[in-house]
Amino acid sequence: MEAASAGAASVDGLAIGVIAPALFNDRGGANPHVSEIIEAGTLPIRLGTLLERADGAIALPGSIGTATELLLAWNHNHIVRRNGGTRLPITAVGESWARIAAILTATGAETGDVHLAESVVNGLNWLLQQPEIRVEDHESL
Repeated sequence: MEAASAGAASVDGLAIGVIAPALFNDRGGANPHVSEIIEAGTLPIRLGTLLERADGAIALPGSIGTATELLLAWNHNHIVRRNGGTRLPITAVGESWARIAAILTATGAETGDVHLAESVVNGLNWLLQQPEIRVEDHESL
């Protein structure tokens, strides 16, 4: 997360950190590149805040926390596709997410709910082309 925050800061972007200090007391708060901090008291509140505040999402290689965030966003898109509403453009970068997507789509998940990308550049370019993303807000990218 620090690398993503540093990248945003390097182009005068806004890096919002949604932290849960009571759950992760060994982490010492947000990284130094975060512009705005939102504290959440529980993991479900943190995850809900991430989903509510995001215009789009990019999942980089990670572990169980990243998988949880990706699957929650994917489930959001599954629900809105069936019931109406606004999808969250999501791209997942890397072979590990492609393997997980293959398992999930074999059990009925829709591949169109998450874009699989081979690289960060490919994923970011796809994300910025989505109509839900206001590209004028991201001209410096």
